[in-house]
Amino acid sequence: MIHVVLVELKIPENIGFIARVMKNFGYEKLYLYKCNLTQESFRTSANAKDLLEKAEVVEDLYTFLSKFNLIVGTTGISGGNYRYFRKPIITPEELRNYVEGEVAILFGREDFGLFNEEIEKCHLLVKIPTSEAYPVMNVSHAVAVILYALQALKLDKEELATAGDLEVLISKISELFDLINFPERRRKREIVTLRRVLGRARMRAYEFESIMGIFTKTISHIKRLETEKKKSP
Repeated sequence: MIHVVLVELKIPENIGFIARVMKNFGYEKLYLYKCNLTQESFRTSANAKDLLEKAEVVEDLYTFLSKFNLIVGTTGISGGNYRYFRKPIITPEELRNYVEGEVAILFGREDFGLFNEEIEKCHLLVKIPTSEAYPVMNVSHAVAVILYALQALKLDKEELATAGDLEVLISKISELFDLINFPERRRKREIVTLRRVLGRARMRAYEFESIMGIFTKTISHIKRLETEKKKSP
């Protein structure tokens, strides 16, 4: 199921337009994180006022996202000082190949979009192909394009690992980094890469348990060897 998550939208009318677009394409799961919801939002929503009335207000974004199987960020920018945060970038059509289970699609602020720390938590990044002369779209238009691309997509019901599960696995990998003295300067970059790869993998719950077992056993073995080494004369 597709869940639309709006992050700190400042223009009330945009929230209403997005609700209207969602209803156009048959989507109902709307979440608001620090958004400026006003009567203007209800006015521009037209016949989609019910979506605004039942929209869920998110208090803690990262805790909220941990329950989803796939976290998708949207961006109009492909470069910047932290380019590895924005790789790989796919099109809305390509997103269809990855959507499975419970999927959160994040749409960011009208002026700054999603911040780097939010993009870092995403498993996939989507950018709508636009003219280089004016690449950034209005957020409500971007929602319309992406939801149209995903229209009538049939989702698999098989149980998948959640974003929270993947973060537990990543914490195990971080623990392994400590044990093997992995270079500190490279850790953040590699963690972001791993998060993207694992998110795109659409890992099943039983696969997560198997991989967790491998890392847990590996870490336990390394710690045991280190303990024995310290005890030996």
